Amino acid sequence: MRSGLQGLLPMSVLMGVMTAGCWVLDPGIEVDPGYYPSEDAPPAGACVSRLVPSGSVQTGPVSIDYDGGQVAVRSVHKVDVDAIEDRCVSRLELTVSLAQGACPLKLVFGAGNGSFGGLTEAQLTADSACPGFLDAVEGVYSSPAGFAPWSYLGPQEVPERQASSVCLEPVRMGFPDRVIRLYRSSPSPAELAVNLKGLELNGRLLSTGDANGRCFDPSACGPGRHDGGDGWCVGSGSCSPGYHLSPTGDCTP
Repeated sequence: MRSGLQGLLPMSVLMGVMTAGCWVLDPGIEVDPGYYPSEDAPPAGACVSRLVPSGSVQTGPVSIDYDGGQVAVRSVHKVDVDAIEDRCVSRLELTVSLAQGACPLKLVFGAGNGSFGGLTEAQLTADSACPGFLDAVEGVYSSPAGFAPWSYLGPQEVPERQASSVCLEPVRMGFPDRVIRLYRSSPSPAELAVNLKGLELNGRLLSTGDANGRCFDPSACGPGRHDGGDGWCVGSGSCSPGYHLSPTGDCTP
């Protein structure tokens, strides 16, 4: 009925008011509120981020298949009058989960050490709703304090200069063939090797501008940081969990 309503009623009849949660059309015809766009809905033609995951993530012996799942995403790009510092994606936050929100994998990319950065945060919540994880290995696995000096495979900058917002479409994001180690502290210490290379995200991405953002180089740890032994850049004189400083200053198992 709703799809054909405009063809059946004259415009003078369609002009109505909202009363008690329903639209009342002269002369008193009630219509489902869903017929009209919500006041909270984005304007027609507005860009809204929508990424669809496909493929799987290998976590030790368990492969998590994110096909048909969901993605929460936030992208921020640098806005600057100087062209060399303008347009770069300065921060990208992703949370990929199964269709019902289970097995959320959070990934944050950004600056971690001045002009150096990459994957600054990773966290996998593997609970009873996450297939393949038995009770003994369930838990929240997180990255150590530091960053991994590599980035996602996808748009690293927006096309428009000094843009307050940019709609990127189509977008395809992947991840390099790199193993990252995540750590659990409770109920007992444990670690998990994770490889993201089988995961891909496709769709549309809205990026918002920020003059306080920082462009970063994801190729090195930068000054004052070194490899913690597992690929994460940590502060000099420290190591990632399970690694210790050798006499030469390197982190070894």
